[in-house]
Amino acid sequence: MNDSELREHLKWLIRLRWSACAAVLAAAHLLREIFELDFPVLPVYIILVSVIACNLYFQNRLRFAPENIFRDAVLQIGLDYVALSAAIYFSGGCDSPFLYYYIFHIVITGVILPKVWAYGFTAFAVMLQGIVLGLKHTGLLSHVGIFKDRPVFFSGMEVISIYGAVFISTLALTAYFVTYLSDRLSKKQEEIRRLYISQSNFIANLSHEITTPLNTVKGFGALLYTSCDEAAEERENYKKWIDVSVNHIIGLLNDVMELSKIETGNIKLFREAFRISDAVYDSAGMLCLRAKNKGIAVSIEMEDVKDSYCHGDAKHFREIIINLLENAIKYTPAGGRAGITARKINGSVEVAVWDTGKGIAPEHHESIFNAYEQLRSERFNKIEGVGLGLSIVKRLIEMHGWIIRMESEPDKGSRFIFSLPLL
Repeated sequence: MNDSELREHLKWLIRLRWSACAAVLAAAHLLREIFELDFPVLPVYIILVSVIACNLYFQNRLRFAPENIFRDAVLQIGLDYVALSAAIYFSGGCDSPFLYYYIFHIVITGVILPKVWAYGFTAFAVMLQGIVLGLKHTGLLSHVGIFKDRPVFFSGMEVISIYGAVFISTLALTAYFVTYLSDRLSKKQEEIRRLYISQSNFIANLSHEITTPLNTVKGFGALLYTSCDEAAEERENYKKWIDVSVNHIIGLLNDVMELSKIETGNIKLFREAFRISDAVYDSAGMLCLRAKNKGIAVSIEMEDVKDSYCHGDAKHFREIIINLLENAIKYTPAGGRAGITARKINGSVEVAVWDTGKGIAPEHHESIFNAYEQLRSERFNKIEGVGLGLSIVKRLIEMHGWIIRMESEPDKGSRFIFSLPLL
């Protein structure tokens, strides 16, 4: 499981934890007001507040992309086991109806972490209960429970109701997790099928994109070899076209290698403070000549953030800007405009790369970021490339924990917008 998938699982776990907190609060009220049971309320609320505080902390960390997200996942799940064990102790220990809840905690562990961790946390749960039992046996911990001076099973209607409710909720939650896994597997199978088709199309397109410049190199190379009597100017033109073709092939292969490194996790972020205006101007400067040769005016508006610093990988931030602006120039006809704007919004910098080009229909706004898809239509079929630039941009932005969105309509240009935190 890659970091992006793990992040999505942790978002789901955090939402699940909020639901659990609400359920515990409602259950505590129900037990006291409806069943009139005198159980230790203060420890329950202390556990609840602790879980809420931890959930807020991890939710905030997830927003800013922790460097070791796997460690965060292990820590979150471990704290869940500790909180559940404490809740079990204050609701009767071995007599507690909430012992069942270890079942779906182990299911959650198996969903989010590698299988060895599911066995490890099973042993951890047994160890926690063993410690509690040992401390109670030695008298260091007193017995605390929901039911005072009553047999555990079937001593009254309230006991039956509580055990029954917990048992039913355990079965329902287990069914939910199993169906969740089944749905995830079905979606993964469909995703694999679509990816296979997309990769087949991508390979065919890449073969075409490489074959064309290779034929150019072969043809002009043969002319250089055989046409010794050609004028010097004509021979220089042959060399120029060979150089352009070779650079095109190198660019394609570099994109493929870059995406491969990202997908296999071989790219690490070097986070540092960097001046955002310097990074943007440096990136735009690399493409000014290309824009000028195509007759496209490029503008940069950064007055609001000219002295602002951000935290992230400066090298990959420049790569994001270069890819987005290169795309804007590529898809904008001669005489059009492209540019970069940046402004401060609520402690962040919002960066937008825009153009007045062909634009993209709303139904393609999601697929445009797919690694192996490129728009296929008469409006785009003369554009060179295999469409990896936007996919690389999205992956790099997600690695930072940022979010990218786009605004575009056919023939009205496009805007690609993302935000990064200010220092």
